[in-house]
Amino acid sequence: MKRKHQSNMKRLLLVSGAVLVIGFSLNLIWENAQAPLYQGYSGLFGHFWICFVASLVDALVLLLLYTLFAVFNHSPYWPLNAKLWQYILLSFTGGVIAVGFEKWALAVEQWFYTDEMPMVPLLHVGWLPLLQLMILPSLTYYISAITIKLRLINK
Repeated sequence: MKRKHQSNMKRLLLVSGAVLVIGFSLNLIWENAQAPLYQGYSGLFGHFWICFVASLVDALVLLLLYTLFAVFNHSPYWPLNAKLWQYILLSFTGGVIAVGFEKWALAVEQWFYTDEMPMVPLLHVGWLPLLQLMILPSLTYYISAITIKLRLINK
């Protein structure tokens, strides 16, 4: 019994680590790609560390969402067997978080958009940060689950 618990814990840590690394990497690419649409952008090298920190926060949000969905689905591998409605719920949840976070950041003047940022009508937040938390969680979890499953199969 103890050995099975250790094996399950190891798998959970592997998946969590994969979610953090893959989530961070995808968000770092996304953050740097959308950075020119924020006021004060000074080029890749001048803005990279801001995007780096934002990607760390994004990765932690992805890990929290992943954990909540794993508990709800009773499996750390839920993305491999997820139904369409689960991915829709995940996208909706990510969207709600993104809107809340963007509204807060804009209200406290944490950042400002340039005129080139496409805006979501009625919500008055940027499309790109909204889509980021609607798309990247599902992509991150699916890639992470496949990566870990392949690693465990090849052992």
